[in-house]
Amino acid sequence: MELYIYDHCPYCTRARMILGLKKISYSEIILDNDDEKTPITMIGKKSLPILKFKENQYLGESLDIVSYIESIDENKSLTLSRNIDIENWVKNIELSIYELAIPRWAFSSFKEFNKISARMYFIDKKQAALGNFSELINLSAEKIDFINGELNILNKLIDINLLKKSHQSWSYTDIFLFPILRSLSIVKGIVWPENVLYWMEKMSEECGISLHSDIAL
Repeated sequence: MELYIYDHCPYCTRARMILGLKKISYSEIILDNDDEKTPITMIGKKSLPILKFKENQYLGESLDIVSYIESIDENKSLTLSRNIDIENWVKNIELSIYELAIPRWAFSSFKEFNKISARMYFIDKKQAALGNFSELINLSAEKIDFINGELNILNKLIDINLLKKSHQSWSYTDIFLFPILRSLSIVKGIVWPENVLYWMEKMSEECGISLHSDIAL
């Protein structure tokens, strides 16, 4: 199997998670961000992740990939009940997190931005929607304070005792939460509460997907 991704992309992280949790070997291919031809040839639109699961057979949409990988054998990984309170937290906070993360992705050393044209493709499209990235980064303080407060709410929702007991069982809630926290890890000034930090680092280890704390801006 081959998985086509961007490293920064939270939806790609979902697909990488299920493969990592199930310990399935696959080839990971990072496309240039301005490569429109490859994904359009595969699934008819410029969108990642894309899973090539058989010759000339491709699957897009992150949750479709998660469901497919979960279904290919009897050893299920997503067996725990979903935590709707955490999923609602994600829905309420994700826009604010992306407003902080997206400008920082643009200035970071992800492989999908190795080419100048690929980086500028991303910057031009996202700045048109969000505004000037340098200005947004300089005006981050109030939004960071808001998210730090929200993380304290999440901290109370995470049951680390359940995490310590369950080494082979996860839930779709985990698939939703980890990518958003990984996105936030590129932001300097985030204060990680104890339970959130433990959970995030444990998930990173279990999935084999690194956080972005070391390149935080």
